Amino acid sequence: MKLKLYFAAMSVSVLLTACQHQQTSKPEAATMTAPAVAAAPVAVAAPPAASTSASASTAEIIIDNGDPSFKSEGNWTSGAGGNDFKDGSAYASGTSAGDAANTATWSPDITSAGTYDVYEWHGEDPNSDHATKAPFTVKSDDGAKTILVNLQTNSGKWNLLGTFKFAAGKGGNVSLSSSNADGNVLADAVKFVPHH
Repeated sequence: MKLKLYFAAMSVSVLLTACQHQQTSKPEAATMTAPAVAAAPVAVAAPPAASTSASASTAEIIIDNGDPSFKSEGNWTSGAGGNDFKDGSAYASGTSAGDAANTATWSPDITSAGTYDVYEWHGEDPNSDHATKAPFTVKSDDGAKTILVNLQTNSGKWNLLGTFKFAAGKGGNVSLSSSNADGNVLADAVKFVPHH
């Protein structure tokens, strides 16, 4: 890295010397020669050392319903309602408390423990039958927290579920259940972003 910075500084120095030479030369002098003596290297500050904190070194994690880190159980149907994250999503009908629930789970492999903003993405509701209280549950070091999401609004974008602490590994997840949902639940994509 220092070598690249040295050569970049050297190139800038030579270029500046050449430009100064051209400005002081008579207009009819068409040839330009390089300076006889190489310019002294310019001191360039080295970039700060890379941070080892999770928030600075960890990239976001996106899990779509077609990815290996996504699992579903129960009666899910593939579909596309528009504004889906990638190539469609999966949906399931809401179920009452006594019926077996359909569940979808997004399980990230967290490389660095830390605090993450967790988002969900859902597509449009062309039939006006999506749940207004879809129960997304985030399982993290903070415990399990259920957030009710209105799937009839805010489609085609990332919607914040909250900020949570996660240990490194695959112990945390986000799940969606059809239990007590007041319409179809939609499993599309979830994103984990290091919190800054």
